[in-house]
Amino acid sequence: MKWKQIFIIAIMVGAGAFGAYYAFQPQPIGVDIAKVEKGTLVVTIDDEGIVRVKDTYQISTPIGGDVQRIPFIIGDHVEKNAIVASIEPQLSGFLDERTLLETQAGVRTAEAAVTSAKTDVAGAQSELRHWQGEANRSKQLMDRGLASEQVYEQTLFQLKRQGVLLATLEATLELRKRQLEQAQARLIEPNGSKDRAVSYKIKAPVGGQVLEIANESARSLPAGSHLLTIGDPANLEVIVALLSSDAVRIKVGAPAILSGWGQDIELEAKVKRIEPIGFTKISALGIEEQRVRVHLEILSEPELWQNLGHLYKVFVSIEEQRVENTLLVPSSALFRDKDQWAVFSLEGENAKLLHLTLGAQDSKFAEVKEGIKENTQVVLHPNDKIEDGSLLVDRMTLLK
Repeated sequence: MKWKQIFIIAIMVGAGAFGAYYAFQPQPIGVDIAKVEKGTLVVTIDDEGIVRVKDTYQISTPIGGDVQRIPFIIGDHVEKNAIVASIEPQLSGFLDERTLLETQAGVRTAEAAVTSAKTDVAGAQSELRHWQGEANRSKQLMDRGLASEQVYEQTLFQLKRQGVLLATLEATLELRKRQLEQAQARLIEPNGSKDRAVSYKIKAPVGGQVLEIANESARSLPAGSHLLTIGDPANLEVIVALLSSDAVRIKVGAPAILSGWGQDIELEAKVKRIEPIGFTKISALGIEEQRVRVHLEILSEPELWQNLGHLYKVFVSIEEQRVENTLLVPSSALFRDKDQWAVFSLEGENAKLLHLTLGAQDSKFAEVKEGIKENTQVVLHPNDKIEDGSLLVDRMTLLK
C-alpha cells in the first residue's frame, strides 16, 4: 500500500508540473488574416445629395388681387400657355363707425364745394354776358363817332378776361365733382359694386409638371406672391453640398456613382459644375461648416431612374483619384507606430512588425509605396496583445 500511495502521489505531482508548464507556455493568439495584393484603388468623396429638376419656373402674381383656387394638383401635367391661375380685383373693405362718419362728412364737404363752384360759374357767366353787351354797345357808339376806339378796346379786354375766368371756374367745378365722386366711392360696401373688372389670367411659361403649389385655396395676395412651381421631371440633376475642403479636391468632369436611392442599381453620373462660392451650414452636432454646392449630371439611361423625382435623396460617391495596378493593403490592418504606418505580417506562426510608406487611401484599402511585398499575409484588426514575435493562429483554421 505504501508503494501504491507513493506512485499515485508521483503521478499527481507530474500531472501538476506538466499542467503548470503548459499553462505558462505562450498561447497562440487567434487573428484574421488577409493578403496584400495588386489591384485598382479608387478614392472617392462620399456624401448625401438631392435630386432636383434642373430648370424650374416659379410662377408669381404680377399684380395684387383675389387669386382664385388653383385648378391643378401637384403632379399634374401643364401645357405651355395653359391658364394656371386667375386674379380678380379685391373687394372694398368694411368701414368702422369713426371712418364711416369721417367719410360721410367728406362727402358733404365735397357736395358743398360743388355747390360753391356752381355758384361761381353762374356769376362768371352773368359777368361774361354783361361784358358781351358792353362790347356791342361800345362798337356801335364807336361806329357813330360817339365813343373812342380806346374805350372799345378796354371793353374787349374785360370781355376776354371774363371768358378766361369762366373757363377756370368751370374747370374748378369739374374738379369738385370728381372729388365728390371720390368721396362717395369710399362709402361703397364690400358687396356694393356689381360690375367688376375682367379677371387677369396667368399662363404657364413652359410645359411641364406641377412640382409645388404654395396654396391651393382662393385668397387675396399682393403682387409678387409665389403661386406654384413648374418643371420637367425628366430633366433632373443632382446637387450635393460638399465640405469646401473636399470640393477643392475634385474637378469638373469627374465620374460619380449614385446609390441608396431606393433600388439596387448604381447610376452613373459626372460632375457638371462646382459653384465658386460656399455657404455656412450647421451640422447635426451644432458645428458650423463651410460647404460648396456641386452639380452632377446623370449619365445612365433614363429608363433606369424614371422613378426618381424632384427633391429625392441619393448617396453620391465622386471619384477623386484612381490608381491602377498598385499594391493594396486593407485599411483595417493598418495602425500607427509612433509616427509611421505599420502592419503585423504573419511569418510562419509569428507576428512581424513592418513599417510602410503609403500613397492614396480610401475607407477599405491603402496604396503601398514600399515596406511590404505582394501576397504577404497581414493581420486584420490587430489588438494591443499582439507585438513583434507574438505567436499567432488564423481563426479560419480553428473553425475547420
